[in-house]
Amino acid sequence: MLAVYIALMVCTMLPVIVMQAGADMTVLVWLVFALVLVKALLLVDHFMEMKHAPWGWRFAAQGWAVVVVAVLAGVHAVG
Repeated sequence: MLAVYIALMVCTMLPVIVMQAGADMTVLVWLVFALVLVKALLLVDHFMEMKHAPWGWRFAAQGWAVVVVAVLAGVHAVG
């Protein structure tokens, strides 16, 4: 469980570190999109304890992040 906490902290800190390193804003946006997916996976599997749940329930719980990121990425790519 400690590894999950550390991974979530790294996912939270990484965009700030990348921004301070002078990365382009587009890189930062796509990095945040990817980290949202990683964090959703970790949260559903470990904190919601769905790691051993039936596949359909687990897919439904993790699917919201994919839908949200896809919609936001589409809006970002168009705009």
